[in-house]
Amino acid sequence: MYERVRHIDIARGISIFLVALFHSKLRLYYPETIDSMSLFRMPLFFLLAGIFFSWKLEPRAFLINKSEALLKPYFSVLLILLFISALSGGDHLLQRLWGIFYGNGDTIVWIPLWFLTHLFAVYLFVYALYRFLGFDTLPLWLKMGVLTSFMLLGTVNIGHFWYTELMVSGHTVRLPGLPFSIDIVLVTSTFFVLGNLLREQLMRFRPDTLLMLSALAALALIYAFTDAHINFNKRVYESPMYATLGAVSGIYLVLSVSWYLSKVQWPARLFSRLGEASLYILIFHSYIQSRVFLYLSNGVAEQSILTGIAVVSLLVSVCLPLVIRWFVLRNDIISLLFLPFATNRLLRRKVRSEAVG
Repeated sequence: MYERVRHIDIARGISIFLVALFHSKLRLYYPETIDSMSLFRMPLFFLLAGIFFSWKLEPRAFLINKSEALLKPYFSVLLILLFISALSGGDHLLQRLWGIFYGNGDTIVWIPLWFLTHLFAVYLFVYALYRFLGFDTLPLWLKMGVLTSFMLLGTVNIGHFWYTELMVSGHTVRLPGLPFSIDIVLVTSTFFVLGNLLREQLMRFRPDTLLMLSALAALALIYAFTDAHINFNKRVYESPMYATLGAVSGIYLVLSVSWYLSKVQWPARLFSRLGEASLYILIFHSYIQSRVFLYLSNGVAEQSILTGIAVVSLLVSVCLPLVIRWFVLRNDIISLLFLPFATNRLLRRKVRSEAVG
């Protein structure tokens, strides 16, 4: 089974690496190259998340499962950071607490964690779509019609709630989108559901040279001659038709590269490991990069050296979370903050002892 989906594991590793690359200092030195990947970086993330989605669990079990997988690490990390800030005399603590529960990139201190709350919202939305609205029973042409409608409606209104001004008790309030970024759920869910609908095709994926070249050419032309751009966190989906074509083209290229890498042992193992640790890389990479770069670049003015430091910072930011994951998996106390309770050895031992007693 593992061999069958090895390229999907590698694609996940590439996907999280691209996220870390986008947040790296290398973007200062190679903005055009890195920004061009914005067309497919997050659409790829959502498509891969949808491949193994299942709506077979009962609602309560599904809610608990996704809360433990996504919301528990989100709240654990951000509430610990808030507690540390309170101990060190930080201010605006109530505002930061409100921002954590609002769950958007502009309301939290470690911005990439917005993806966890939004992915949770996507799971709930798609679960309701399948389980209660009968999406799975529709013919394929109608499913694609629904997704097209989602994309059209979602992209047209993507900025509708982005810092919209509301009057509340005589005060003007500017909303940074809706909680958990649910104002973009139609667009992101389109890629998620597409991954689910194409599950078998993606698992049996084999690259076609002509399609690869066409995808590369399309991506280059779109970036060079249009203003197409995607940034879900900032509610940007410029030139929707070209942006969507760019997203599909970039996704095809990443899947093709992943398939070829799956035939070479050490790159396959490396990116598979990154994919396995994607949660930890997502959470910690930005902070690690900024601290490492700040420390190593102190007093350095030469751009070539700064570029090298940026590369080192990027590599550390995706490798150190592998160590964090290793530690979490082996520490029964820390794992309570990140992993499902059912997998925790301490709790299992307690349950067994109570059953015996």
